[in-house]
Amino acid sequence: MNNFSFKLKASVTAGLAALTLGFTSIGQAEPVMNLITLNTQDAAGYAQWAKTSTPTIAKANGAMAMGLCSPMAGAEVMGDHFLWSFWDSQASAWAADNTNPTVVKEIAKNTVARTIREWDNWRIVRAAATTSDKGYFWNIIVKTDNLGSYLGALDNLQIALKDHGHDLTLQVFVADTGRRAGQVMVSLSSPSASALGAALDDRTQDWFSAVLKDLEGSREYQHGWAMQCESYYTAAQ
Repeated sequence: MNNFSFKLKASVTAGLAALTLGFTSIGQAEPVMNLITLNTQDAAGYAQWAKTSTPTIAKANGAMAMGLCSPMAGAEVMGDHFLWSFWDSQASAWAADNTNPTVVKEIAKNTVARTIREWDNWRIVRAAATTSDKGYFWNIIVKTDNLGSYLGALDNLQIALKDHGHDLTLQVFVADTGRRAGQVMVSLSSPSASALGAALDDRTQDWFSAVLKDLEGSREYQHGWAMQCESYYTAAQ
C-alpha cells in the first residue's frame, strides 16, 4: 500500500472508481464517468488540492460528483491515482468545458508535479441506487462479446451475494474512449474493507462457484485493482 493509502486511512478517508451514486431520476439519459489517470509522487499534496478545488470545478462543469481513488493493489504504474467525475447524461458530460475560466483558475492552484497518463469517458450501464462518500473497491476490467448476457450474469451475482449476507454495491461501466474502448469495468464496493474481503472469501463456496458458471467463457480478464476512494463533492439530489 502506498503512502497515500496510509494517509487516507489516517484521516478516515477512503472510497470510487467508482463511488456509488444514484441516478434514479434521469429517465433515458445515460450517466457517464470521466476518469483521469494521473501519476504523482506527491499523492498527499494532490489529494489536498483535489479536496479544495474539485467542488468548484464540479459545479462549474455541471458534474454530479467528483473525487479521487488510490490503488491499494494492482496499480499499473506505481504512483497512479484516479480523478473521477460523474455526470447524469452524455449531454451533460459532453457539455463540460475544461477551458472554463473557473476551471482553469482552480487547476492553476495545483502546484503538485504530476503526469496525466489517460483521460477517458466511461458510460455507466449499471448505476448504484444509493450514494456513498467513501469506501473500498475491487474493480476489474474485462473483454466480452456479449454485454447483455454478461450484465445479466452480474445481476444474478449481486442477488446471490445479498442472499448470502453480502450487501455490496455493484456498478458497471463501459469505456467509450481510449485503449479500453468497448471493455467493461465491474466495480464491487463497500464502506467496510472487511465486508468486501468477506465477500471475496466466499468465492471458495459452492454457491459462488455456481453463479460464476454463468460467466464462464463470457469474459476475458484484462486488469484488476483494489482501491480506496473518496467523493469530494456530491450535488444536492
